[in-house]
Parts: sequence; structure tokens; C-alpha cells
Amino acid sequence: MNLDEFYRASGTLNPKLTILIAAGKHFLPVNELTIDKDSLLLGKTSQSHGKFATITLDQFMARTRQLPITTDLRTSNNHQLVFGFRIVNKSIVFY
Repeated sequence: MNLDEFYRASGTLNPKLTILIAAGKHFLPVNELTIDKDSLLLGKTSQSHGKFATITLDQFMARTRQLPITTDLRTSNNHQLVFGFRIVNKSIVFY
């Protein structure tokens, strides 16, 4: 999935939804966005003890606005391409 696909799919969603990544049977908070070549890596800081809040959809949109819309979305731990998302309990979960 690239930014253009995500923008189009999430355009009508509540901007206060939090952003998570599916990791096995668990969801990890996204609180770190890193640019690597033509990809945006979605991850979490190594030790999150509640002081690093999960970013929301509106924060994600604001932080990625200047990136090319062809930028791929990938997970930071293994650089796997994100191929979709679903809504779970007021959160967007990338998988």
C-alpha cells in the first residue's frame, strides 16, 4: 500500500482514530515514522511505557503531507510492505 491508496481509503474516517500495526495476535502502537528511500517505515520506539502516545490519523496525515503520494508504507521491524488496514476499537490497524 502506498500513501495515495491509504489517503483515498481513509479520507472519510474519524481523524482521532489511533494508528496501530498488527504483530501476530497483538497490536503495536505506531509512534515513530521514518523515511527510508521510497518508503515510510511505521514503528514504535523501543521502550514505550505510556509516555510515547500512539499517533492519530490526523497527526499521521499532517506528518506525511509533504511526502510523494507514491511512498510505500512498510513496517519498521522487517520492512514488510503494508497491504491494508482495518478498523478495530477506534483504531486503524495496518497489516
